[in-house]
Amino acid sequence: MRALIIENNPSHREMLEHTFAEQGFTNDTGDSIENARSLVDDTDYDIICVNQELKDGPGESFVEYCNQHSRQKKTPILFLTENPDISPGNLPVKVDGVIHELNLQQIQDQIVRFVDLNLDSVFFEGRILFVEDDDEVASVILTQLEETGYQVTHFKTADEAWLEFDKVKIYGSHAEAYDLVITEINLQSGMNGDDLVKGIRSFEDGRGFIPIIAITEYNDDQRRISLYHQGVNDFLPKPILHEELLVRIHNLITNKRLLDKVHDIRRELFAMATTDKLTGCHNRHSLMEFSDKFISQALRHKYPISMLVIDLDHFKAVNDTHGHAVGDIVLELTGGLLNRSFRDGDLVTRYGGEEFVVLLTHCDGKHAMEKADEVREAIENLNPNGLKITTSIGVASIEVGCEQDFEALFHAGDEGVYQAKKNGRNQVVFVGMEQKISDKSEVS
Repeated sequence: MRALIIENNPSHREMLEHTFAEQGFTNDTGDSIENARSLVDDTDYDIICVNQELKDGPGESFVEYCNQHSRQKKTPILFLTENPDISPGNLPVKVDGVIHELNLQQIQDQIVRFVDLNLDSVFFEGRILFVEDDDEVASVILTQLEETGYQVTHFKTADEAWLEFDKVKIYGSHAEAYDLVITEINLQSGMNGDDLVKGIRSFEDGRGFIPIIAITEYNDDQRRISLYHQGVNDFLPKPILHEELLVRIHNLITNKRLLDKVHDIRRELFAMATTDKLTGCHNRHSLMEFSDKFISQALRHKYPISMLVIDLDHFKAVNDTHGHAVGDIVLELTGGLLNRSFRDGDLVTRYGGEEFVVLLTHCDGKHAMEKADEVREAIENLNPNGLKITTSIGVASIEVGCEQDFEALFHAGDEGVYQAKKNGRNQVVFVGMEQKISDKSEVS
């Protein structure tokens, strides 16, 4: 994308260049109307940012030139001014946004928001689930939506739409997720639109929050209020004013996409807080955060839960002989192997250094031992960076009817590691929860 910045204040111009560059723009700059005209005559721009006060005259003069220019008349224009009373509606020329020069940070914030809402293609596209059994109405709406750039899946019945919506398990910012539902309420056969709305709102995952527009020929106040109570976000009576429909669709999808971005950032921050960067496993904090919940659920619902404590043998020698960079490769590849080796419901954690802890739900001691030996063999065959690596694994389980906590489970697993190392390493040792924990001397 390319931006044109016309600003006669050098420090402001530099700030604007930096702000647009951060948004992914390549910038051209100028400080006068004459300079700006020569640039727009030769280059296509995705956005133009112009100050009201230029070296050789008012910015409005250049904006007027752009409004009439065959190449630039559709280019979004941002107008910078110190006058707080100026808005796009009271200027004698057409601009798409006004930036009031309060301070540098506020100018940057206003520009970023304008770019996000007006130039980010994510807000001008989207997947729509559309339910309408009137062929004539459906044809007109479909044509408009598809010409605008939306991907539309159309059904004549709410039953078909419900099956489709139920089938698409993804939601949020995923490219294949739906962004909006538009449904006729009074359908001639099968489920009514009301039933579809209730069904969608019953989902406990992100699909339950998708925006919904209801359309119907009945426009009494009581009906409209009832639909809002059922969970629709917007209501349009027939006959539909199609420009209004497009504006409402754009607003709802824009708000959804903004919320999707916020949720994505929250998920990224959560992942950063709970994931070990080197190995991709959960980190120690994550284990402490979730272990009690894992165990309490196992006790409440009466199923077994097991733990593997995995300690790489002679890892200090790897670092001392080959260096920490090689040691990091060993840890990274081991972590990747462990992440691939367990079910989604299990918790794979790098506990610290060369030690990993895995909580296995719905898994008794016998099956935990079998899994531990598979992991031990896989690590022995891993050969990270050409090195022969082995591991000692301690296994412990809380069986059904046994009331134990995380601390007891971990101590039993840790005892298993100690015994495995003491007995020669590269082996798996199970420690029952009733066994006495030994005094340990340092082994690695």
